[in-house]
Amino acid sequence: MTQSLEGTTVLVTGAAGGLGKAIAKGYLGAGANVAICDISDERLKQTSDEFEGTGRFLGVKTDVTDEAAVNELIDAVVAKFGRIDVLVNNAGVMDTFDPIGTLSKETWDRVLNINLTGSFLPAKAAVNVMEKQSPPGGVVIQIGSTASSRGLEAGVAYTVSKHGVAALVKNTAGFYGPKGIYAIGLMLGAMTDTNISEGTKALGGFNVEAYSLTVSASLKPEQLGEIAVKLDDVAKYCMFLSDRSIAASANGSCITFNKNSPRA
Repeated sequence: MTQSLEGTTVLVTGAAGGLGKAIAKGYLGAGANVAICDISDERLKQTSDEFEGTGRFLGVKTDVTDEAAVNELIDAVVAKFGRIDVLVNNAGVMDTFDPIGTLSKETWDRVLNINLTGSFLPAKAAVNVMEKQSPPGGVVIQIGSTASSRGLEAGVAYTVSKHGVAALVKNTAGFYGPKGIYAIGLMLGAMTDTNISEGTKALGGFNVEAYSLTVSASLKPEQLGEIAVKLDDVAKYCMFLSDRSIAASANGSCITFNKNSPRA
């Protein structure tokens, strides 16, 4: 039976393509009001054209590293739907696989800014709305990574950023759980059909030598499909966690969702 989220308002960041779009589509299918943001005009227009016919959709161009822009986004969601029940912090970018000795500060700043600050700002704004709305409460679902707890699945910038969002989940859960605002992390393994690596191309591509030392590089190309997490399954898990009683039970959890690869 399909879970009904009719009357629930959800905001998904970085959601005009890849995983974020799959999550937004899942929520729309469950009857929720869905707002998305993205930095790409082209992707945002394409996705908005696809989803606007539901009458329960809002698409806003937003730089999640800009606090004023994030606050405007939150205001727009509340103005259209009246509240925010669920935030899915999905926006993110991959790094170049560089270790600390070869990583440029420019890449470090970009990855930490998008992945970590770009999770902090939407969560900050959403939590403040969730605390004051009537009835109060809500759920923050943070898209993390198996790199949130392991050391050699990406470069140092991505690894640090994903360790950071795990801490963001735990601290937020501890402070706001008693107020009915719950924070949960989904630590995802390998995925296909995402657009997270687009930012790496803009930075000049992977450090091939460093990439060869990571866990993911030990896989043969044909094995990726066997271990890859399906985007629609991640969307289903997000919807499951949007149930307030489930969210309360999972508050502060960083849940590994990776088809047991790398093996536990």
